[in-house]
Amino acid sequence: MSNGFSFTPSQDQAIHQHGNNLLVSASAGSGKTRVLVERVIERLKEGTGIDEFLIVTFTNAAAAEMRDRIQKALRKELTEAKDEQQQQFYLRQLNQLPVADITTLDAFCLHLLQHYYYVIDMDPVFRQLTDKTEVGLLRDEVWADLREELYADDESGRFARLTENFSNDRSDDGLAELVQQTYTFANATPDPVAWLKQLPVAYQLDASKLTDTTFYQEQVQPLLTDKLNQVKADLTSAQELATQHELKKQADHMTKALKLLAQVEDLVTDGSWNDLRAAIQDFHWGRIPSISKKNDDYPVYDVLKTAYYDPAKDELKKISDKYFAQPEDQLVAVMQRSGELITELSRVVLAYREAYRVEKERRRVLEFADIEHAALQILASQTEQSKQVAERLRQQYAEIMVDEYQDTNGLQEAILTAIADPAPHGNLFMVGDVKQSIYRFRQADPTLFMGKADHYGQDPQAGGLITLAENFRSMANVDNFTNLIFKQLMNRELGEVAYTGDAELAFGATYYPEEVTSTAELLVYLTGNTESDDQDGEAMDETFQVDDKHQGEVLMTGKKIQALIADKTPIYDRDKKCIRPMTYGDITLLTPTRSNNLIITDELRRLGIPVVVNDAQNYFKTTEIQIMMALLQVIDNPYQDIPLVAVLRSPIVGLDENELALLRINQRTGDYYQAVRHFQQQMAIGGPTSDMQQRVYQKVSRFLEQLDTFRDIARQNQLVTLIWRIYQDTGFLDYVGGMPAGKQRQANLHALYERAQSYEQSSFKGLFQFVRFVERLQERDDDLAGAPVQTAEDAVSVMTIHGSKGLEFPVVFIMDASHQFNVKDQQGTYVMSGKNGIGIDYLDPETRIRAASLQKLVVAQAISRASLAEEMRKLYVALTRAESRVYLVGSHKNQEEALQAWRQAYQSPDLVLNATLREKHTLANYLDWVGMCLVRAPQFNTDWRAGEATSPKLVDDQTNFQVSFATAEDLGPVTAVGEEAADWLKETQAQADAQAGTPLEQTAIRGVMDFKYPHEAATLTTAYQSVSEAKRLFEDPDNASIGEYQPDEPTGHGRRFVSHDFDRPEFLQTVRTPLPTEIGTATHLVLQQLPVTSVPAAETVQTVIDRLVETKILTPEVAAKIEADRVLGFFETPVGQAVLAHPDQLHREVPFSLLIPAKSLFQDFREADSQVLIHGIVDGYLETAEGITLFDYKTDHVNQRAVDRSTAKLVDRYGGQVNLYATALRQMTGKPVTGQYLYLLDTGTLVAVPEQEIQG
Repeated sequence: MSNGFSFTPSQDQAIHQHGNNLLVSASAGSGKTRVLVERVIERLKEGTGIDEFLIVTFTNAAAAEMRDRIQKALRKELTEAKDEQQQQFYLRQLNQLPVADITTLDAFCLHLLQHYYYVIDMDPVFRQLTDKTEVGLLRDEVWADLREELYADDESGRFARLTENFSNDRSDDGLAELVQQTYTFANATPDPVAWLKQLPVAYQLDASKLTDTTFYQEQVQPLLTDKLNQVKADLTSAQELATQHELKKQADHMTKALKLLAQVEDLVTDGSWNDLRAAIQDFHWGRIPSISKKNDDYPVYDVLKTAYYDPAKDELKKISDKYFAQPEDQLVAVMQRSGELITELSRVVLAYREAYRVEKERRRVLEFADIEHAALQILASQTEQSKQVAERLRQQYAEIMVDEYQDTNGLQEAILTAIADPAPHGNLFMVGDVKQSIYRFRQADPTLFMGKADHYGQDPQAGGLITLAENFRSMANVDNFTNLIFKQLMNRELGEVAYTGDAELAFGATYYPEEVTSTAELLVYLTGNTESDDQDGEAMDETFQVDDKHQGEVLMTGKKIQALIADKTPIYDRDKKCIRPMTYGDITLLTPTRSNNLIITDELRRLGIPVVVNDAQNYFKTTEIQIMMALLQVIDNPYQDIPLVAVLRSPIVGLDENELALLRINQRTGDYYQAVRHFQQQMAIGGPTSDMQQRVYQKVSRFLEQLDTFRDIARQNQLVTLIWRIYQDTGFLDYVGGMPAGKQRQANLHALYERAQSYEQSSFKGLFQFVRFVERLQERDDDLAGAPVQTAEDAVSVMTIHGSKGLEFPVVFIMDASHQFNVKDQQGTYVMSGKNGIGIDYLDPETRIRAASLQKLVVAQAISRASLAEEMRKLYVALTRAESRVYLVGSHKNQEEALQAWRQAYQSPDLVLNATLREKHTLANYLDWVGMCLVRAPQFNTDWRAGEATSPKLVDDQTNFQVSFATAEDLGPVTAVGEEAADWLKETQAQADAQAGTPLEQTAIRGVMDFKYPHEAATLTTAYQSVSEAKRLFEDPDNASIGEYQPDEPTGHGRRFVSHDFDRPEFLQTVRTPLPTEIGTATHLVLQQLPVTSVPAAETVQTVIDRLVETKILTPEVAAKIEADRVLGFFETPVGQAVLAHPDQLHREVPFSLLIPAKSLFQDFREADSQVLIHGIVDGYLETAEGITLFDYKTDHVNQRAVDRSTAKLVDRYGGQVNLYATALRQMTGKPVTGQYLYLLDTGTLVAVPEQEIQG
């Protein structure tokens, strides 16, 4: 008894036993943290100081919680201590607690490196790489540089062959992924270099016969033996069942099959590969004697045939097809050639490791793995200094306590071993639960835990083993349900843990009142063959039809949640120690992956259920980020149909399906961008002929102008500048704020800006690289967590099963339980295991046929078993989070399909389900695993149950569970706003109407609120405009309408259209590439000063340029970009020839001012007497007796792939400007303008500008 708690005998033993290493196997809810804290306090009472402990936790949060608990316990001991010396001791411990070594292993290794860096001669000044984005970018950069070197030095062709084997015809990213993954696996081992160097060993044939090689005997033979044992077990069960029921013919048939199988087993150990192959492929099963369905023994026959005999045949067929497809000579040839590739891979990864190390050293940065390896090197490098440091730490720590020991890897184990006292006086205290080891993707190695458990169980001198089986978290029914599932599902063969005896949960939470009920339920949504009714593209009303199985599952969950809340379901509040009605905050939805989180949140919100997603790494799948990424892709390259259509369909442009179809119908061939451009140009020339065409033309024109602006910004500015400009010009940031969960969406957009900023700060630049980086993240199924935003407390929580580890909730829904397990790491051109190495497919360069090496098949099988074991452990973690209620939510096509799948398990009398059945890919999901276990319990009633066939080991089980099936029709329609919300709105409106003033008061108020300043239009413009500003009114017809003007237009500021081409600050003009605008201005200057009394030559142009440089009017950088031939090309045009013929009639750079009515610029400007002053400078004109010939130079880029379209666009853009010039010249000279032209320097062409009347 301590701190008011009564400990169980096993807990008490874990608290007080010491003197050697101790492994505590702590089941879910068994109070391991309390035991850890109490053990520390007891050791402190014995006189051990807090600074003599190293307490290692898995997360920083766990370390903080541990420190906090120890502090509270110490304060309690201090208040109860009566002896002054004891009080002083506890005070010292409290003072030392903040700096005590209660930490994660990563932080401990960092501490070691910071203090003992000199042992390994490492620079102590470094930055820790904690940003996953920066790590990925840096790795990619190093690999890109190394790859170029490898290609350049590849005289033997081995690297090219390696690349070819793992790449496709589009890219060599396959090899890049293999190198990165191999590097990561190696880093989880104590000696990465040794691990990489031994990779080819498995492919080395150290004997003339395949079956005599070390690889076969150590890896293939055990695998085949295990597989054949499954076949043997099924046949033996069938034989015993037939014998028991006196089915002699069937029993004899099984005996013959077992004899043939024994011969195969002998060949596995003593035969050749080809003999073994022949024996398996030619295995003579014969035909099992049948029994009439009318026979009383038919039910037994049906069980032995379908549950045992048929699975045995199927398993042997799989063995034959998978492992014995090739004869020995072909198999050996593939092994040898694969070995050559693995040897080259080992060399390449070692080179990459070294190149990456050098680059990190140059940048003075380290990853977590680097710090761990450095720490191990400090402790175990066997130098004199290293030995001294390790010994010093051994002397310092009286005890090393490791929490969540099941999640450590080989490298971390080596670090801990290096500072621990050796047995039989070990000081390691390790606590964890191997049934909760779910971090295999981080190279966690649960076999370390199991190995110690086995070792300590057999040899007490090596260490002690204590099991904490009592669950103090959950109600008895949750424990019983979990045990019912896992004693049928998990064993050592498949699951890596024998779920028997102490491994089962023992009920310990006796404090729950009897009034509170506990239940477990399967919620199965039946998909049937329903399809979406929304096929015509029309907008949906406020109800919607379920057209997706995930929607259906969430809807079924939402209906259950609504029922639980509406019924005021009582739960026991463990903190307040009282019974109260269930709230939304009591409910947590656990998901296997984050892929459906958006569906969950959207549909629950549609039901009016508040929901919050914890650690939601669906960032790139959110609508607002998908739209922004699509727009960035289009800005980078508009010739991408899918991103372009996504942007056009988005609120940024706002085209609907019919309008998108109009664009494509207008031009049926080519890419979609060409179709958009073609439509815009066509409408600009011929004009829209329908309301839809007018509407689409306006939207498309505005978008294309924005797109051109954004593309210019992308070329000349930082990525963050582009992103923020998009937010400003489109108003998209404000728009998403008005959507559901608007704050979260805005936070996500702000996060995109911040992540782009951090991206560029890490020495990586450019829109293209950023877009490609995000694409690579998505290809690897990587994501970023959504930006955090404050949420309401009373809301349903959504988190992954991994994220729930260590937590507990009153009510748990395990979502997407029919989600098939991920087998991605077992497929592809290679598979990888920390213990089994790398197995690959060999691609024959001549035939282009891939063949799996035997090594790949072995590694894939090991991964498959390990993956299934981890999925079992994930299910265990999910179930044991629940305190009182647990629900599994999944789907099947129909009820018959579900029951038929589960019935396969019902026919087996063994307690643990057959391994073949558990491995069956069609049943590889939580729902079917649990369904197979429940269908064997007496509570599960179906028409096809035969009482005698029920497993006698489960007859006494009294677990309270239900299985519910529902179709979309059963669930009914769902409204966007719940009835309660609708009633509230009506009530609020009625109150507002009742509180309104008298009619007279309302009229007065409306008079004030509706007052409109009669000259409002005049406040939105200025009395002064430049031609370059006013020209934009002619580019975009929308700008001519004040009523339709949008303040987020990229160039609008009130009623003045201003140029953004400000002079660059002087400090930015020193070292940089000249901007296009600067080159254009300089070219104009040269044309202005070029003599025209004779035909100019290139030397003449260069003389003018040199003079401008000498007088410091132009910089050398800008001058170097002026193309003399483009300048001279003007004089080859008809207008240029006229200039040379009449140089005295030429006027250049002529300034003017022009007063015109405001309504000439703004169509709905109603003040007839209001005028606007326009000023500008005309590039040049010829004044003859007949009239004026006006010309203007333009240096804009012309798309060489679409010259006509690009030219027409420039005429549209500058036509208004040229017509303003013409109007001014008519007033200045009194002569008509007989010709007005643009000279395009980019193409050397002269283009006529159509005349447009402007009132002056």
